[in-house]
Amino acid sequence: MKDSSEGSDSLIHRPVMLSETLEWLDIRQDSWYVDANLGGGGHTRAILERGGRVLAIDRDSTAVDRFLEEEGSRYSGRILTICGNNAEIARYVQEAGVTVSGILFDLGWSTLQGGEAERGLSFSEEGPLDMRLDATTEETAADLLERLPENDLADLFAEGDEPLAVPIARALVQARKSGRLPRTTIDLAAFVSGVYYRKGFRRSKRHPATRVFMALRIRVNREYDNLDRSLTGSWQVLEKNGGRLLVLTFHSGEDRIVKRTFRQWVSEGEAAFLFRKSLVPGEAEVRENPRSRSARLRGVRFGGD
Repeated sequence: MKDSSEGSDSLIHRPVMLSETLEWLDIRQDSWYVDANLGGGGHTRAILERGGRVLAIDRDSTAVDRFLEEEGSRYSGRILTICGNNAEIARYVQEAGVTVSGILFDLGWSTLQGGEAERGLSFSEEGPLDMRLDATTEETAADLLERLPENDLADLFAEGDEPLAVPIARALVQARKSGRLPRTTIDLAAFVSGVYYRKGFRRSKRHPATRVFMALRIRVNREYDNLDRSLTGSWQVLEKNGGRLLVLTFHSGEDRIVKRTFRQWVSEGEAAFLFRKSLVPGEAEVRENPRSRSARLRGVRFGGD
């Protein structure tokens, strides 16, 4: 996630592993970089401040409009923004006519987005079970809960590493049959918590509904399918003599996709690892921004130095 911490009155955007991503992107004056998940704009802003140029992509028109309103005039001529799916990254870069030295994917959603209750992304804010990052997407989380059979719901939650995928799916289908299906984010969070407590689980730092919400968001926005297409598109447009691709993941499912793809490229001689093992946030960052604790950074360099 492009995470941040939640203050008493507002949400403060804090890009995850900022120093590490900037170091390994190797920002060069006037070179072009792609921030494939603009979100709160933290990484884009830092690249621009270091003299780079940025093609910034986000499915969320609100995120794009917010950044342009705040920073557009300051960086005029050095930033291009696109409201669209980063699965189309190859087309966007080709249409922009730029040579790209580095690409960053920060997978997930900004807390600025999660704080908008109408999106239904947060279980701490009352809102509809929507979860769409792109309002033009047809199916919402509520639609999935209404139509999927028990086995499919269980599989969906299991993809999010939910240990109680089967009992949660069973309970939701039973609630659906009796007309008691959760209708809001708070209702669903309480529902999942109830299953946990009936199974004897006690409170922990992670809210019981975390994985269920994440699994629904991933399916609604087709994030795994988009990630495969995004990585392939990045390979097509990055400089083949030293172009760098960095991916910040926040869940084992997306991390497996990135790790598998990078290993394939390296084995085929197309790329080299920037660092062999994934990087994780330091203790100080996790203390300041607890939501960063699940982040992993992976990176490759194409061709030569």
